[in-house]
Amino acid sequence: SGINAEYGDGSGSEGEEKTGKIGTKKAKKIAAKAEKKEQREAEMALLAEKRKQLEADLQLRKEEEARQEEEERIRKEEERKAKEEQEKREYEEYLLLKESFAVEDEGQEALDEEAQKNLLLEFIDYLKTKKVVQLDDLGAHFNLKIHEVVERIESLQEDGTINGVIDDRGKFIYISEEEMKSVVKFIQQHGRVSIADVAAASNRLINLEPVES
Repeated sequence: SGINAEYGDGSGSEGEEKTGKIGTKKAKKIAAKAEKKEQREAEMALLAEKRKQLEADLQLRKEEEARQEEEERIRKEEERKAKEEQEKREYEEYLLLKESFAVEDEGQEALDEEAQKNLLLEFIDYLKTKKVVQLDDLGAHFNLKIHEVVERIESLQEDGTINGVIDDRGKFIYISEEEMKSVVKFIQQHGRVSIADVAAASNRLINLEPVES
């Protein structure tokens, strides 16, 4: 029994040693596994952190783009409003300018009409004062062509403003109302008279000298 005990003790020591060796290997395996797991978890955590950071960056970029788009929209809207206001101001200025031109034109037309009237009165007064005037001298004085002078004289005679004759030497002889009455009276008194008689009497009846103004 003593031998058995010794063998028994020997077998126990070997078994414990064997068991111990297996335990160490297993422990190493477990430790390695745990380390790998820890490493993998650390990598996963790092990836998750990177993904989170990337998502945050993307979100910031989206917000920045949205902000820029909004700023661009506001800028364009302000430009559009500014352009509309500018166009409105320019149109209003154009209307005011057009109105002022219309007033100026009306004023100019009134001035032109008044000037024409004054010029016509001056023309009539010139004929009455000069009594006898060369048509070309008359045209030069009033800056008119000969045919314009003749047309004006004929128009004034037609409406009864003046009386007179244009002779064959290109002269206009103004005959006043009183002188015209004297010529008519002469014809009435003498009955049938020739043109020569009237012409001869005209030198006596019609004053051919300029009238003092």
